[in-house]
Amino acid sequence: MRTMRFALLAFVLALAAAPASAQVPAAQATKVADAAIGRLRSPFCPGLMLEVCPSGPAEALRDTIRMMAARGMPAGAIVEDVLARHGEQWRAVPRRSGAGLWAWVLPPAVLLLGLAFIWRRMRKMRGEGREAAVAGAAPLSAAERAELDAALRDFDRAGAA
Repeated sequence: MRTMRFALLAFVLALAAAPASAQVPAAQATKVADAAIGRLRSPFCPGLMLEVCPSGPAEALRDTIRMMAARGMPAGAIVEDVLARHGEQWRAVPRRSGAGLWAWVLPPAVLLLGLAFIWRRMRKMRGEGREAAVAGAAPLSAAERAELDAALRDFDRAGAA
């Protein structure tokens, strides 16, 4: 009988300790919650991230996220849970798969294509400049030379005045 009571007491203590073992340290829970909050836009303040939205419902959602993190949920699972309840449009960082992959691939590709276009255009312009300089190297006639000298004298007088 005494052994049975001891076993029952041990069982009750184990059950009482189970919720405490499911808790994660406060510092770790804060990091997980902050990571999840940082990956969400606010469903209550259009255009703002959840972490800076001043509304009351946003504060309640942040508290819910902190409680989920304290219960041991990872940041990714918390984000997916919030998005399941509020909608995919509140994801701040696009997925790296499916249609969200375009958001990761397209901007660098457009940037590289733009740089390549500018580089080729500048090379072409340099080539045209050399051709124009070579074409313009023909000797001046006496009339053109006299006109150029007169223009240079007028320029020098205007600069001296």
